[in-house]
Amino acid sequence: MYVAMQAIRTSLHLRGNSLRAPYLLLLPLLLALTACAPVQIQPPADPDPPARVLLIDHGRHTSLMLRDGDGEHWLRYSYGDWRFYAERRTGPFSALAALAWPTRAALGRQVLTGEDPEAALRRDLRVPVRETHALTVNAEDAAVLREDLEELWRRGREDRREMAAWDMAFVEHPTGYSLRHNSNRMIALWLAELEVRVARPPILSRWEVCPAAPDEEPAADPDC
Repeated sequence: MYVAMQAIRTSLHLRGNSLRAPYLLLLPLLLALTACAPVQIQPPADPDPPARVLLIDHGRHTSLMLRDGDGEHWLRYSYGDWRFYAERRTGPFSALAALAWPTRAALGRQVLTGEDPEAALRRDLRVPVRETHALTVNAEDAAVLREDLEELWRRGREDRREMAAWDMAFVEHPTGYSLRHNSNRMIALWLAELEVRVARPPILSRWEVCPAAPDEEPAADPDC
């Protein structure tokens, strides 16, 4: 995205429409290349106490699995457009509306059982999974994020929607959905709450995990 923005600034400073037009025509390509590149993330080094979380790449969107407080279940969370996920309105008008302006947003939640989250996914999940990334984070940070999401879940229980097609139930999320604030960007915000470094705001669901950096190294963007 940074490269694309630099190209925009360059094109706007060029003199004359004849010089500006070719650069503007390249912008969609630059944006597409930026969006398709994986977003690098880096978990914290040696978190104490440690906790395991699972980042799940579904191909176009992402979900996040956290351990439940009782230690017997896993909670899978996602974020997206309310009409698409909670009402199953997947037509072109709903999709365009979600891209054109902020729309009502949904928080999705699924409960899975078992010690091994990957095994639980294989057993209980019906939606496609392209890739999973296991991350080790601070257990206290994970508990805080889980409780924040559970509070949103409890607050929206009056308008809860069960949706078998997504293997989830949904409540309203207070932050509106848009192209600039889609499911993958919300996941990036959740990762940041777990002290996971995220190289840039993602558009598509493509992730690359970098090895954790030693604590003594200064904070910087991930670099695999």
